[in-house]
This record gives sequence, C-alpha cells and structure tokens, in this order.
Amino acid sequence: MLPIVRVIIKYTYADKNGYISWDDYRLMALRTTFQQNNGEYNEDIHRKYLTHSKQMWESLCNDVGGNKDGKVHFQDLVNFLYELTSRTRHFEELPDFLQNLAIEVFHMIDKKCDMMWDRDEYRFGSVIWCYVTELKEIDKAFESMLSSDDRKRGGITLERFKELVTEFFTSLDANTPSRNIFGPLDPNMAEEILCRAAPVC
Repeated sequence: MLPIVRVIIKYTYADKNGYISWDDYRLMALRTTFQQNNGEYNEDIHRKYLTHSKQMWESLCNDVGGNKDGKVHFQDLVNFLYELTSRTRHFEELPDFLQNLAIEVFHMIDKKCDMMWDRDEYRFGSVIWCYVTELKEIDKAFESMLSSDDRKRGGITLERFKELVTEFFTSLDANTPSRNIFGPLDPNMAEEILCRAAPVC
C-alpha cells in the first residue's frame, strides 16, 4: 500500500521535518498561484487558494488529529491512511482532506479546462511535481492507467480520475497502475520515500 504515502509527501509535506503543518499548506497555495497564473503572482488567485488550503488543513486536523502545537505527525497520518484501506471503496468515502486535495490537483493540471487530462497535461503535472528526467517515463506511466474507454476519449476524465485516486489510496498492491495518478512512481522507490519521510525508519 506504499503508493498512498507519495502524494502527501509531494503536495503537502514540504519541509520534510517529520510533521505536516499549516505552513506546508500555505506553501502549496503559493506554488499553485504561480502555476495557475503562468508564472506570475496574482493576489486574488493566491487568496482563493489560501482559502482552499485552509479548508483542507482544518479537515486534515479533524480527521487525523494534531498535537498541541497544531501539527500533524507524519507517522500518525500514515497510520490513518493504512486504516483507511479496510473501510473505503468509493471516492466519496475518502476523508474530505483527501477528496479536496485530489480535486485541487485535478483542476490544477487540467490546463484546457475540459474536465479531462490528456497526455500533455499529465506531462505538465509530472514535470512540475515529480523527479523525472525522461518523457518516455511519463508517457509510459500515463499509458499504464488508460482503460479502453480512456483511449477512445483521449484521456482521463474527472470521474475516471476519482476511480484511480480511490485505488491509489486504498490498494495494497505497490505495483498498481494507479500509483502513477499523481506522476510516475517507481514501486521500488516507495519504501525509500517512506523511510526518508518518517523518522521511525
């Protein structure tokens, strides 16, 4: 089930200090502002994403629980996600903070605003967030997730994205194709990512 760890590290665990804090979400909001506005700062856009980030942060604290300093220990989050797999089968059953994060990412990468990711948009998201140096790695990851219907449509729709996200967070199989939904992930590197992030390793 190690794929569940990666999206939290990439999107919200910015400073790798053993905790997830409001500062991590503030950084995500600022990054998203520049990405969504062609590299330029816009105060109104930033304010919108700060509001979204605040809602996600409060939802995370409510679901997982923070300490007296208002921080969520990374290992507590990982334990929560492991427990989640035994009782979740549908996207709507995921905690609000995961649903909100996933939808935020989808719209962030959907540059054409057609409610679908095509190959170029997936490339964009992968290059922005992942350590990847070859386009062929990105394209292979994208192709691995496509169903026959996806191929006919030319990409991954929002509904299909939700299916893949649910599998990503609940699958016990480190090799599931859905591991690539937030960018290429080598299953052989998942253990290393987890150990770098969680001091208990």
